Amino acid sequence: MEATDHLRDSLSAAVALANVFGGEFSQGRVRSAGDAAGVEASLRLATWRIPEIDLPTFAAGGRELYGVLRLLVDGRVDAAADGVNALLESTRAMPRLVRDGDEPWHLHFVSPGVSAATGWLAEFATAVAMVVGSDWSRLRQCGAERCDNLFLDTTRSRTQRFCSTSCQNRTKVAAHRARRP
Repeated sequence: MEATDHLRDSLSAAVALANVFGGEFSQGRVRSAGDAAGVEASLRLATWRIPEIDLPTFAAGGRELYGVLRLLVDGRVDAAADGVNALLESTRAMPRLVRDGDEPWHLHFVSPGVSAATGWLAEFATAVAMVVGSDWSRLRQCGAERCDNLFLDTTRSRTQRFCSTSCQNRTKVAAHRARRP
């Protein structure tokens, strides 16, 4: 796996976790309370080994990540950097090279006394930090009504406007109905 693949996966998982706990609306509906299934789905974007889900820790971190990512979307990069620094400091997790069996060495954020949830939050905050210091223009908020989801625009043309086809279809149907006499 290339380093850029790992960063992309961690950033995608960070955005997904932020969407589980942040914002008022998701895909046209009032956002439901975040749950362990949402956390697990987010983690699966970055790992195949899911730790025990510490919901309060992931929820607090997810809300913080959402706030930081919203600052980036709004162009408030300095405030986002402050938020990422605060999140990184709060995790107290230290980067460490880890090797599982015959797999290559890779970076994890684990240290004695730090929970798996905190380690994952540190990894996600680090992925966001890498974006703050580079090109964050691919991070967007969904353009649909009643959707506060954030997403990474992975299209070549950088023209993605919606977090999902559900939001895209809702918007297009509403526009079609508005044009009808």
